[in-house]
Amino acid sequence: MYQRIQKLYSTEEIKESLPFFNKKQKDDFDKEIEAVFCGKSNKFLLIIGPCSADEKDAVRRYCAELKKISDLIHDKIIIIPRIYTTKPRSNPRAYRGMLHSAIEGEEDINKGIIFARTLMIDVANETGMFCADEMLYPDMYGYFDDLISYATIGARSSDDQYHRMAASACDIPVGIKNSLHGNLLDLAQGVAIASTENDFSYLGYEIKTTGNRFAHAILRGYFDESGKMHSNYEPRYVERYASICNELSVCENVIVDCNHFNSGKNYLKQCDIATETVKNLLNYKGRLKGLMIESYIFDGRQDTKKISGMSLTDACIGLEKTKTLIFDIASKL
Repeated sequence: MYQRIQKLYSTEEIKESLPFFNKKQKDDFDKEIEAVFCGKSNKFLLIIGPCSADEKDAVRRYCAELKKISDLIHDKIIIIPRIYTTKPRSNPRAYRGMLHSAIEGEEDINKGIIFARTLMIDVANETGMFCADEMLYPDMYGYFDDLISYATIGARSSDDQYHRMAASACDIPVGIKNSLHGNLLDLAQGVAIASTENDFSYLGYEIKTTGNRFAHAILRGYFDESGKMHSNYEPRYVERYASICNELSVCENVIVDCNHFNSGKNYLKQCDIATETVKNLLNYKGRLKGLMIESYIFDGRQDTKKISGMSLTDACIGLEKTKTLIFDIASKL
């Protein structure tokens, strides 16, 4: 059973009331990223930022610092700031992202849409960078598609057919994470579906998609039947994944997620994983296009909002460690 709470604003209403005018800037940013996935650019992607966005001022401050770093290493690295507006949670009472609660303690998705879009516009105008977001709710994508340059399908959604088909409608790169159990065949099949034409129902219409030629895998580690966590960022796993892709005629591109099960949920290990991966870049044979790192202003996490710039969800490395890590990565490329 359910009850209707309110009718959501249409995408047209939101974009009319909160327009973003600099389409060329977005197109140029997108083309740089696409060139990496097409093999036309040797730049390295860094999808980096808080596990989930929360406070507007803290996220803007964080992204301003990323912009300063980006200006110094842009010849080698393209930084895509994470502004994740929703989060799948095991605990139903935990923070689910700004789309649900733009104002602390108040559930209001309409206000969340306005809050999130305003933040993305501010970051784009202030830094010239466009963000990454998780496609937890595919029908929300249209509210932000002129501001998002990279999307992910998370480990809890990646086996879902609807998410895979929705990815095939996007004109930006979509990274599909391996599921919690880490089955690489399922992952490759998900990328295959996202890469091809699909006919399905979406927002009250039957639609036909063109397929997403930039769809790819994100390796984030997995757990076995006993619940033990294992990493899968090493070259041997990428080689194994690539052999499956070859059989399915699927693109072999991957991004490595340095946190989650790859780090054994020890957020500080992200730095070691990132450094090790870049050192071994040649062993990935051109398939590794970048890294995903969870980072915010301060180290760690908190259950309730007490410290501005500290994660409310997964623990993140702080800005000082982030700066050191990015410059270290750039020096090795």
